[in-house]
Amino acid sequence: MGSDRGGAPATASALARPQPRVLLLCSPCLGHLIPFAELARRLVTDHGLAATLLFASARSPPSEQYLAVAGSVLAEGVDLVALPAPTPADALPGDASVRDRATHAVACSVPRVRDIARSLAETAPLAALVVDMIGAPARAVAEELGVPFYTFFTSPWMLLSLFLHLPSLDATCAGGEHRDATEPIRLPGCVPIHAHDLPGSMLADRSSETYAGFLAMARDAARADGVLVNTFSELEPAVGDVAVADGVKLPTVHAVGPMIWTRPVSMDRDHDCLSWLDQQPRGSVVYVSFGSGGTLTWQQTAELALGLELSQHRFIWAIKRPDQDTSSGAFFGTTHRDGEEIGMDFLPKGFIERIRGVGLLVPSWVPQTTILGHASIGCFLTHCGWNSTLESISHGIPMIAWPLYAEQKMNAAMMEVQAKVVIRINVGNNRFITKEEIASVVKRVMKGEEAERLKRQIGELKDKAVDALSKGGCSTSALVQVTHVWKSTAGQK
Repeated sequence: MGSDRGGAPATASALARPQPRVLLLCSPCLGHLIPFAELARRLVTDHGLAATLLFASARSPPSEQYLAVAGSVLAEGVDLVALPAPTPADALPGDASVRDRATHAVACSVPRVRDIARSLAETAPLAALVVDMIGAPARAVAEELGVPFYTFFTSPWMLLSLFLHLPSLDATCAGGEHRDATEPIRLPGCVPIHAHDLPGSMLADRSSETYAGFLAMARDAARADGVLVNTFSELEPAVGDVAVADGVKLPTVHAVGPMIWTRPVSMDRDHDCLSWLDQQPRGSVVYVSFGSGGTLTWQQTAELALGLELSQHRFIWAIKRPDQDTSSGAFFGTTHRDGEEIGMDFLPKGFIERIRGVGLLVPSWVPQTTILGHASIGCFLTHCGWNSTLESISHGIPMIAWPLYAEQKMNAAMMEVQAKVVIRINVGNNRFITKEEIASVVKRVMKGEEAERLKRQIGELKDKAVDALSKGGCSTSALVQVTHVWKSTAGQK
């Protein structure tokens, strides 16, 4: 483990010396927690560091789903600390946005992070403080303790590049709005970003608090000592190419992905869905999931059900109760406990009876990486969240892209135009996707010449992802470089 192996035998004093410790702070975003846990695991198992992972909570108590994932993704040697949610006195209004609630939770947790960091520093040298894109308020802790402050960007390089360029884009936008732009944004090495594919916060009025918060988060991206990005150079060849923006020198960017859930398959073998998948023909099943937070309306959920039925393909659907108000209705976790049945009254009459034996509905947590690695899976109908995208690539599963919120439309565009491993579902003028469109795109991805092309393309990309994480691979080498710097400077203050 680490660079102490080999060479002369370690002395007694060296053996007694505590390992440098990395402190990681994750905001209350389930999609960030999984790659953060994987990063912590690698720091411990592959690089001879100790790791403490703190995760902020947006509500009290944290959802059962959040706690279950937090506990199950961690490796031995990684300490996990759940930070308290903001008190009722500090709570935001009930209609506050997801980003505002997450940012507020991190800001409220900073005093506790400071106490934990000081306590840990008394027993072992702190090597670095690593936060996600919402963790900028914790920079003061790193400065007080004199440790490197790094961002782990759990979204793709393309979004980080947009962040780094946003201040200049904002300055040149004059009195207009980004949503009204007729020409796409062209970032070096990235596919053109059309206005309709921009993150929702960037489409808000530039005079609004929503946009101001997004711009502030973008500016914070340039203020870290270094940035780790959950991507790999074969997927995004331009990663890290931006060194200066608006005359400001930017932090060094390290592509260290794909960091996906590495939970052993044996831990999930008892899940009912796996025994069902074992009985299906190879490559015959469509896996449907909109991630931990994604929700559809009642009407769209019913139409999706009818579309899957119309496709006449087998499917497994990680189903959530609809939400009429937002596409991120389960962002901070579902309200029912794991294993608790949710009512299926939102599905078309007779649907459950008609699809028995052909489709499987799973109304609770599913072991996604294990499902994607199963031989019976033929494609993944996904919201194109970055974790799901990387997991699909890592298992060589072609995708149907149905993006919902955040940067998911940008992800879908990149996977369709640049990587060519996705077919993007056609959204109608009223933002409603018909059962005919759903059935048609499922058939295209599951069978025929186009399906074979997708399988070939994503198979090649899977091999490149494996190479990136191999010994001497580009992502492995990048993390070695970063941890070497951390170890060499740990405890020097």
